[in-house]
Amino acid sequence: MSEPLLRAVGVRKSYGHTEVLGGIDLEVRKGQVVCLLGPSGAGKSTFLRCINHLETIDAGQIWVDGEPIGFRQRGGKLYELRERDVARQRRDIGMVFQRFNLFAHRTALENVVEGPIRVLGLKPEDARKQGLELLDRVGLAHRADAYPAQLSGGQQQRVAIARSLAMKPKLMLFDEPTSALDPELVGEVLEAMSTLAGEGMTMVVVTHEMSFAAEAADEVVFLADGAVVETGPPADVLRAPKHERTRQFLARILA
Repeated sequence: MSEPLLRAVGVRKSYGHTEVLGGIDLEVRKGQVVCLLGPSGAGKSTFLRCINHLETIDAGQIWVDGEPIGFRQRGGKLYELRERDVARQRRDIGMVFQRFNLFAHRTALENVVEGPIRVLGLKPEDARKQGLELLDRVGLAHRADAYPAQLSGGQQQRVAIARSLAMKPKLMLFDEPTSALDPELVGEVLEAMSTLAGEGMTMVVVTHEMSFAAEAADEVVFLADGAVVETGPPADVLRAPKHERTRQFLARILA
């Protein structure tokens, strides 16, 4: 077995006296798709934000491709990295949020090429070529010159996916990417994500879309109250869960 691309050990996070993550362990290998399921308040989005250090963990450690995220070890102690060093680490970790966060005054293509030009130092002509290829990859090459206000929510989310891919990440994080969409637009975003999964992109996805988890995930992780309750292949967790807490959740979702 290869070394995990993502490894989290004993991750804890509290807000004041409220513990949101109570010691999360997770390993994701290169090319795997892992779906995080659970009720609201389970800690799924918080854990995702900890992976790229948008939230600072209180205990435990997270590694991506062998590199500790957000901290460096010196003399047996962990020290938080400076923001510019964290920003360098985030280049390898793409993240797609519930909201699209596109620049309203820039076209779809301009949104996609912004990062590669400004952060990676790509030549504008090379960034544009790559950007058009990525928009084509998510089915939007024909809308390259459209502004966000001219795009549907599903199209905007697919632009956001292309924008993350433009940074050539090792790992993609999706935080309920379809939750802000009208139901008829959900399918086009899930289709784009399924294509990425089929191409071997390593993905961690927080979602309530059971069909996506069943078809695209290599592993499903069910969280509740800041802890991993159950984990395993989709066929096991979704069709024959071992824990009552998982069964109760699935019964409510599928109803």
